[in-house]
Amino acid sequence: MRSISAPLAAVLLALLPACGDRTPDVPARPVTRWTAVEDLVRKKDLAGAYAALDAMRVEGRPDAELSLRLAEVRRLQGEVVKAILLLRDAAAAEPGHVGVVERLAALYFQVGEYAKTREVIETARTHGANTVEMAMLLGQSLGQQKEYDAALREFEAARALGAKPAVVLYNRALVLGQMQRNAEAIAALEEVVRSEPTWPAGKRELARAILDSKPKDRADVERALDLLVAVQPELPEDWRVQESVGDGWMLLDPL
Repeated sequence: MRSISAPLAAVLLALLPACGDRTPDVPARPVTRWTAVEDLVRKKDLAGAYAALDAMRVEGRPDAELSLRLAEVRRLQGEVVKAILLLRDAAAAEPGHVGVVERLAALYFQVGEYAKTREVIETARTHGANTVEMAMLLGQSLGQQKEYDAALREFEAARALGAKPAVVLYNRALVLGQMQRNAEAIAALEEVVRSEPTWPAGKRELARAILDSKPKDRADVERALDLLVAVQPELPEDWRVQESVGDGWMLLDPL
């Protein structure tokens, strides 16, 4: 299962006019509460960025936007657990804050805390929060917990909320494969590849589903290998591609 939020901030670089050249006026970047911190992050001064954000805290006054930025800097520093602790406190203060809930749930999922991912999202829903990202993360977590029917329902909920159809089909297919419903998984992934022909993950998972299916003939295995070879340049470090190529060659031998 896979499936997270946007980076801390996008930073615009002003273009300095060359000597003697006349360039169109460029609107100045608006100065906000976060401008100085964004500049520090751009310069990779993460310790300075964290210190600047930390100085903005006011005891006893929850600030979800500040917590999100503090957590993101911690994540960029490689301190995911500290990021989670910051967001956990923010969610306790504002359990229905969509940004906090989505980011906390995503980090819990990243570290394999699927039950906590589920708990955060379900709590947020009792406070009226419900988004595509939350439904997708909950579906993925349920799939990891082997609650497959519930996972499929969450993916359909995500579709109803506006999730991209190919993303829903992809995640449904992963769960269907776990349920040994390989024909349905293959059909879903065929649709993913048709609708998103440049998405390498779709081709990779279609190949893996074909290799997992029974029965299959030599043409099926050769097609799976062709798909895997096609995505290797885009996914050079993906162990799933490497493992599946090996499996495919082994399957060809007796066919």
